[in-house]
Amino acid sequence: MGLDVIGVVVAAVVGHLAAVPAMRLDVFLLVLTLFLQILALFLRLVRTRDIWMESSKPGTYAKWHLSDEVVLEASPSLVITHVSGYGQSGHADYLGRASYDMIGQAFGGLMNLTGFSDPQPPVRANPYTGDYIAALFALWSSLAAYIHRLKTGQGQVIDVAQFEAVHQILAGTMVQYFDAGTLRERSGNKSPSFQPYDAFRARDGWVVLGAVGAVFDRACNVVGVDPETCTAAKGNVESAEGRRFDAHVRDWIGARSVEEVVRAFNAAHVPCCPVMNAKDMANDPHYRAREVHIEWEDLQVGRVKGTGVAPKLSRTPGKIWRGSVPVGHDNDVVYRDVLGLRDHELEDLRRRRVV
Repeated sequence: MGLDVIGVVVAAVVGHLAAVPAMRLDVFLLVLTLFLQILALFLRLVRTRDIWMESSKPGTYAKWHLSDEVVLEASPSLVITHVSGYGQSGHADYLGRASYDMIGQAFGGLMNLTGFSDPQPPVRANPYTGDYIAALFALWSSLAAYIHRLKTGQGQVIDVAQFEAVHQILAGTMVQYFDAGTLRERSGNKSPSFQPYDAFRARDGWVVLGAVGAVFDRACNVVGVDPETCTAAKGNVESAEGRRFDAHVRDWIGARSVEEVVRAFNAAHVPCCPVMNAKDMANDPHYRAREVHIEWEDLQVGRVKGTGVAPKLSRTPGKIWRGSVPVGHDNDVVYRDVLGLRDHELEDLRRRRVV
């Protein structure tokens, strides 16, 4: 989209940053030591930007004299995106609380639905699903505000609360509660209202299978049962008929290899696939045909192979133009090329340990 991203890192936390190649791709990184001498330089920087994203407890930047009002006065068209665990406003008891991925999943309601029923404990969705959901919400809302800015010239402030982003993906959980008082609980992979829809153990691994509506008849034909005799089993999962049907499907799948099961169901147009691990995905022909995994050069660790860019755009395809770099790697580029500082000005800032 023609957007450059500049990561501003507070010097006090630099020592806590791990040099993980996958986490800081395609970001210009510079280090600012935030005290009063730097405020003017920071405001000068945001005047050159379209979007400023930050993730900290509410009020952190205001304490540094960088409230939204101050920043927007310096750059009225700027989009400011705050990401925090509990949001920038709300009940006072919550606003200062820290959050991690699992905290967001639990408070947002996802963990209560993930895993198997009691007495098994709730299970967090891996890997770091709450973090990634919050990041996606921050991205789309920032781009929406950016499009508004392109049309109107107006900037605005976005408040992304991690728990709210997680809460948004609970489907009808809250509607069911407000409408009928229904409390949805953990039920594992199996659907409580139709079948087959579950994970099944084959002879040499696991598959997932789903058959809803007319697809149910095709699934019956694959496992060798008459659909007419299994009508009750289709929707009454816990009935005697439902349990017998489930046991038959599990026996049929368990006697065959993953490949045999996947091919048989897909040949009948019944959705079915293996449960893939990293090795499976690395060697899968469809992953390879779509070039899901690519290689790139990383300045810190050398040649890296990992996941490329998705989704795929026809006119402006994404790319990884470089790997991770050390914190502060782009100081000169940002200060000289973006801010236009001269050598003697930059040297003076370094001498005074402002940058």
